[in-house]
Amino acid sequence: MGDYRYTYEGSNMKAPIGTRVSIRFHDPEGGFRDLVGYLESENSLRNRHGELIEFDVEKIAVYKVIEEKIHLAGHGAPLSLRIQELEQALTTTWPPAKQEYFGKWLLRTSGKFTMRANSVLPSGKAPYGEPLKEIDESILFVIAHYKKEGLTPTFSIPLPTYQDLDSKLSDQGWIEKVRAHVMVADIQYAEPISSQFKITTSDQFDDTWLALQGDHGVADLMRGYPAIYASIFDDNKLIAVGRTAHSQGWSALSRVFVDPVYRGQGIGKLIVTTLLNASTKEGVKKSVLQVDSKNETAINLYASLGFSFHHEYVFRSYQKSLSVIAEECC
Repeated sequence: MGDYRYTYEGSNMKAPIGTRVSIRFHDPEGGFRDLVGYLESENSLRNRHGELIEFDVEKIAVYKVIEEKIHLAGHGAPLSLRIQELEQALTTTWPPAKQEYFGKWLLRTSGKFTMRANSVLPSGKAPYGEPLKEIDESILFVIAHYKKEGLTPTFSIPLPTYQDLDSKLSDQGWIEKVRAHVMVADIQYAEPISSQFKITTSDQFDDTWLALQGDHGVADLMRGYPAIYASIFDDNKLIAVGRTAHSQGWSALSRVFVDPVYRGQGIGKLIVTTLLNASTKEGVKKSVLQVDSKNETAINLYASLGFSFHHEYVFRSYQKSLSVIAEECC
């Protein structure tokens, strides 16, 4: 991996969250040990197996930021592994309030606003991922888990990896709620688009930013991970917003929204370009986003900016009442 570029001195480790690093620690029994992965906080990283590892910053000897090899967005590995990488980046940058593993199924819980942060993300080998128990028993466990949280049991199923899981849930009566495209692009700095509107970026958002899309329910989720927030104003009126956060070399776009009154004027392209340029300034070269498969206008916009289809996923929810769930599961 080359020479260590940085020496750790107290609180001076300043590698950005989402950066891939190699950290060498003093071993209590003598010698050293190394950890490699993507920083998720100042004292934790996620390794190549997707495991979150916490560490004691006081035991760091030296560390380095690892220069990423150039890989075209969405290429360079079997499709199932590329999908897993993207889904991990999307979860990391939109962190649920609580998450726990059931085998290799990630159970995410946050409240009632967003399905991504309140759903099961399968991982591991097809056809069903690798839950802790047999598939039918594992599905019942999921139902009971979300029933206890007062939430509708929901799976977020990456396709085509877990097509068999999706079919099985469909046969059991689970309802498809949303089907979405995951789109990716290689990005580079683009000359800013000439505009009459004022454009700003910040690492914070306020109530006005949230109010444009009615996003108050996801404020805590967004505060859970460092991000860049873009805003566009017509005089002092906020007319468009968007967010991007960086993980594992990806710029993950979210909450892109234009006031309906101002649509059709190129403002969507303006807000996305602003976010991508902000990412390239941080050295990020790839971007990923999610868009409803039925939203042809947005899909066409993203395609015009260089994004292409990578895979899709479906949110599938269990529709029986909590009282019926209680009888079946508990």
